[in-house]
Amino acid sequence: MNLRSLSPVILLFASSLLQAQDALSEFRVFTRDLSSLTGSFSQEVRDKNGRVSRTSAGTFSLARPGMFRFVYEKPYKQTIVSDGTTVWLHDEDLNQVTVRKIGDSLSEQPLSLLLDPQSAEKVFDIKAAPAQGSIAYLTAKAKKADVAVSDLAIALVGGQPSEITWRDALQNINTLRLTSLAKNAKVSNERFSFTPPRGADILKQ
Repeated sequence: MNLRSLSPVILLFASSLLQAQDALSEFRVFTRDLSSLTGSFSQEVRDKNGRVSRTSAGTFSLARPGMFRFVYEKPYKQTIVSDGTTVWLHDEDLNQVTVRKIGDSLSEQPLSLLLDPQSAEKVFDIKAAPAQGSIAYLTAKAKKADVAVSDLAIALVGGQPSEITWRDALQNINTLRLTSLAKNAKVSNERFSFTPPRGADILKQ
């Protein structure tokens, strides 16, 4: 078949399809040998009417298996830390620490696509979506109805995740933007442990 004989619309569709397939391959290549990831983030939450209800920003570190640390600098100083088994949320202003066990729920969370993609693919059906210019997209739909996150999308720039968007149980749209990424940098496991400060109120869930 002579490609010159195809209409511009068909050629554009074929090009978008190939880019989408490449996006899925690029994401799997990126996560296949991922041991740690550090960088900065900004987060935006919109309610079901599309209004921005909350914004925040800070730095993060991820490491397999299932460890993470998010340090919120704006608008309030908070730290969320997990060693893969337990999650601590420290609110500095309130001097309060909330503690809970993760259990099997990590595989149902957006970060599972980076921290444990094999387990995540048992929970989500991951597919490539049409690219928008230089930005490639993936979508993930939950295979079951009773999960915390039913659907999410990942934007890729240069083969790296730049944005994760998901709808939570309250129908809020959460957007997590990642910048200044450093893949497989050396991160001490001590970064993913947490000791509540003296005098802090401890709440266990």
